[in-house]
Amino acid sequence: MADYPYLSGTSPARTRTDSFSGLDRRDRASAGAVRDGLHLSTDALPALRVCPTDEKVQDLTACTDLLSACGCLIWTSGGNLYVDGVNKGGVRDEKHQMVVLGKRLFLFPEKQYLTLGESGGLQNMEARVVGGATFTDDSLELTTTKGFSVGDGVTIEKCTRYPENNKTAVVREIDGNTLIFSEGCFTAGTESAIIVTRKVPDLDFVCEKDNRLWGVHDNAVCCSVLGDPLNWMVYEGLATDAFEAEVGTDGAFTGIAAASSHVLCFKENCVHKIYGAKPSNFQVQVSSIPGVQAGCERAIRNVGETVYWWARDGLMAYGGGIPDRLSAPLGDAGYTDMCMGEDGHKLWLSGLRNGQPETLVYDIEQAAFLPVDSRKAVQFACHDGARYLAEETALWKTGTDRKNTDFAAVFGPFRQTSPAVLTGLTILADCVGECTLACAVRTERGDWMPVWASGRLHDGRARIPVPAVRGMQFWLRVTGRGDVTLQSIVRILHPDGPDDL
Repeated sequence: MADYPYLSGTSPARTRTDSFSGLDRRDRASAGAVRDGLHLSTDALPALRVCPTDEKVQDLTACTDLLSACGCLIWTSGGNLYVDGVNKGGVRDEKHQMVVLGKRLFLFPEKQYLTLGESGGLQNMEARVVGGATFTDDSLELTTTKGFSVGDGVTIEKCTRYPENNKTAVVREIDGNTLIFSEGCFTAGTESAIIVTRKVPDLDFVCEKDNRLWGVHDNAVCCSVLGDPLNWMVYEGLATDAFEAEVGTDGAFTGIAAASSHVLCFKENCVHKIYGAKPSNFQVQVSSIPGVQAGCERAIRNVGETVYWWARDGLMAYGGGIPDRLSAPLGDAGYTDMCMGEDGHKLWLSGLRNGQPETLVYDIEQAAFLPVDSRKAVQFACHDGARYLAEETALWKTGTDRKNTDFAAVFGPFRQTSPAVLTGLTILADCVGECTLACAVRTERGDWMPVWASGRLHDGRARIPVPAVRGMQFWLRVTGRGDVTLQSIVRILHPDGPDDL
């Protein structure tokens, strides 16, 4: 009997299940990483769930600002400031710096403020009187003292007969139309036309910390009098005084924020940190770490003890010392004009990616990004437990409806490598209510090719079979409508398959 060689049997196929890991646009991402998508939520990670569609609150006209403070939702539209839908007066048709101290909302560059919860309108932070004046040793009589208060630091200018009276001094008392100062403050006499002003700096960026407003202008950092954001020119050697210091670094300031123990004044390539509790021990230290990217001053948020901001290198997380870069999964694309919101657990980011609008969500606990949509937000706000997003033309809030949400998720590239060859994929998806699902693939040489469509699905689990595509690598796209959760990708591997499948 002839001896014949034994034929080795075909080795059984094996599978590998991959959970989802969020958005990753780098070349060597994991099999479960999302390459691109629409309306995806981090709520179910490591599964991918469709996020609810936002609900439109109202149409807007050239909106530039959005803020939630003191239980009020505040926005601008058509050159007016609105608080809970009530028009509070005209403002410039440009982006504002808005900050709240106590119940007062302060706006720059107008240098105006509004008391929230009251029926009044906008008021000027500065006070100014022009006209003739009579000086005594310790007083200044004007045509009116309206707008001035005891404790104001006022600047006196245009004194021509007695130029030594041109100075900044603190008002001790007010008696009718007379401002009273310290003894020996002035040379007695009269002037025909002077200017008396309680000045507020032209701040580029502003924040609140420890009952003071802090800001930057030109190449200086400064703060208001303690508890008195209308006064920035009081220097009497007291712990309550205002403060200002020039810095020597190059470049313009790009933003400001309050950390837990200090103030951060950003330039693109460095950060000035201000420590201390009073002007006599304020210290300005410069740190050569990535600062806020120019034009991204609205992409700064505090969550707990961490400050997040958008730098030229991407998203930074700062808890002191050197910040951590979180945005490596976003790849090398250039982002500009970024803004950011937060709800304590997630960051919402919106801007231009290579010139095209994009909104993302970053889950702080999961350390994962996901794509939301292609809107360009002006600003975000969290109000009454909902996330609000303002575009130039509309105000939106977080919705609850997933059943009418269109979604997409792109995965890949999946590469054909030996010895184990990828021969197919299975997507596991859970559906709530009525849903539709479809799948398409493409290689680097072709367009998207449909490979599977569900028709209408109802509650339950769907298995989406995806054959491998000939070529060295291919991409997979899952689209659909409804409350769908993608649970995992099952890769089918065959050790004896050809390498060119």
